[in-house]
Amino acid sequence: MKDKKVLSGKEPFLINNELQEKTVKDFWAWALSRLLMDGPRGDLAEYIVRMALDEDVETPKRGFGECDILYGDCRVEVKCSSLIQEWEREKPSRPIFSIAKTVNCDIAERDGKYYYVGRDGSEAKRRSDVYVFCLFANINRETANPLDMNQWKFWVASTAKINEVFGDRRSISLGSFKKIDAIECEYCGIKDAVNATYLPCTQKG
Repeated sequence: MKDKKVLSGKEPFLINNELQEKTVKDFWAWALSRLLMDGPRGDLAEYIVRMALDEDVETPKRGFGECDILYGDCRVEVKCSSLIQEWEREKPSRPIFSIAKTVNCDIAERDGKYYYVGRDGSEAKRRSDVYVFCLFANINRETANPLDMNQWKFWVASTAKINEVFGDRRSISLGSFKKIDAIECEYCGIKDAVNATYLPCTQKG
């Protein structure tokens, strides 16, 4: 199946080479409608940050890579959490964001094709320049809508500062953001916050 561009949603299922009424859009609706679930919510957060950075959303999401978004020369890692989950809880969740170090990606892209290249044996590390932390902050289930940007909060922090303050730590909470000088912003401020965080890092070099 060609995957250079996102599908339109109109692509039909085939049974014995006969076109069916159901399409890939029906599959998406079935698989991804619960946007508060961890998997779909994480993909949604990455999509939101891509939109904010005016990055490509016409090429399908990769399931691998050493960062989530290449924004020019800046490697951006997107992390997501929520005050409410798909399942009911007596009180809002305590948001936790992963900052765990990772080993190198074992897949490489060359000439538009993907190749298994294995691990290179290098030590685990954080492989981005900037982290964007996304929090779905509406605790009212009656009005919760992850497609409403006003119901999200965002923080942007440099990976260098995370390394300096937290070392090998694997996760952080909201209270940790002040320690890493994270910039809090709304959706429309994500791009400026990423630029403000990344450019000083490059100028130091």
